[in-house]
Amino acid sequence: MAYGKIKSDALIYDNSGSDVEIAISTIPTAAQVAAKGDASLDAAQTFTKGQRGEVTTLTGTSPAPDLDDSNNFTITTSGTTTFGLPTNVAVGQTGSIFIVYGGSHGVSFNTAYKFVGGHSGVTPTSTSGAIDRIDYIVQNAAAGYVCLTCNFTANYVV
Repeated sequence: MAYGKIKSDALIYDNSGSDVEIAISTIPTAAQVAAKGDASLDAAQTFTKGQRGEVTTLTGTSPAPDLDDSNNFTITTSGTTTFGLPTNVAVGQTGSIFIVYGGSHGVSFNTAYKFVGGHSGVTPTSTSGAIDRIDYIVQNAAAGYVCLTCNFTANYVV
């Protein structure tokens, strides 16, 4: 195997049949990328543009949100719905769960969900066409114990 240097002013690559040329001088160095302040996982950030998270759709009457999939979830009820134990929880993760009522369906929650005042649940709107929103933060994800601190913050009819 040969080792050495290649000197060039530009890179040319094939983009589905048409060549694209990039001047080497326009490719930022690692130091330039770091100085620009692009998002980093190990530093405090101040975002100067809007940040968006996807909203993952849950289905069925026994949804168990996988918190690795998203921070935000939505479900349209198709019958009495019991939220199962969330998986892949991480302390500090926050998000929202939107419950859109496809009919006058009841909603209940696994005991892992902890509500304001220590209540084991909340009284959902349960009105066809209504939407409830639960905002959550994962407080504790120690072995065998999951706690989503939740609070219904909005219930409205569209």
